[in-house]
Amino acid sequence: MPYVLLACRLGVTAVMALAAISKLRALSSFAASLDGFEVVPTWLRRPLTVLVPAAELLIALLLTLPSSLLAGLIGAVLFCCGLTAFTVLVVARGKRVSCACFGATDVPLGNWHILRNTVLLTAAGLGAYLHLHIGGSPTWNLAGIALAVTAASVLTVLIVFTDDIAKIFGSSVLSGTQIGEGVADEVRTTHGVRRLGGHSGDGNSGT
Repeated sequence: MPYVLLACRLGVTAVMALAAISKLRALSSFAASLDGFEVVPTWLRRPLTVLVPAAELLIALLLTLPSSLLAGLIGAVLFCCGLTAFTVLVVARGKRVSCACFGATDVPLGNWHILRNTVLLTAAGLGAYLHLHIGGSPTWNLAGIALAVTAASVLTVLIVFTDDIAKIFGSSVLSGTQIGEGVADEVRTTHGVRRLGGHSGDGNSGT
């Protein structure tokens, strides 16, 4: 269990830090993406441009310090709850808007982003639960630490590159739909030709 906590801690810390850095490096892109969200009041969009990355940096900092680990995990849970609820609201309203969470993107928020936020929320919640229930000082070994680091790295990569994953699978689904529609059109055309041929044959046989 200590290794699961370590994986959650490292993964959430990395995601929060990368998200904050990405926004701060392209504040104009993040601010522009917020303008597309009608659910966010106009007067709140400009402050959020700074407050969101600041909150992410603060959470990452709290997670790095042993004395504030629990506070960081709880902060991450609350932050992810708000983020997930916001994404669900936007998707439920059918709005095709993108969020520059990890830099500029043209991928609109969708089910992949809800899944991403839910996974991050689960990692933060699991970490907080384990931190509260693991007592004493655990005995560490190199293999367990390596496995925790690997798991945290995989989690970080999947979350940071969610837009790319959504774009790949979205294109695949679209291509499959287009192929299916093409096949259906061809079947309908062939069936129509056969029916036409059948009627012609009946007419010829009756003359």
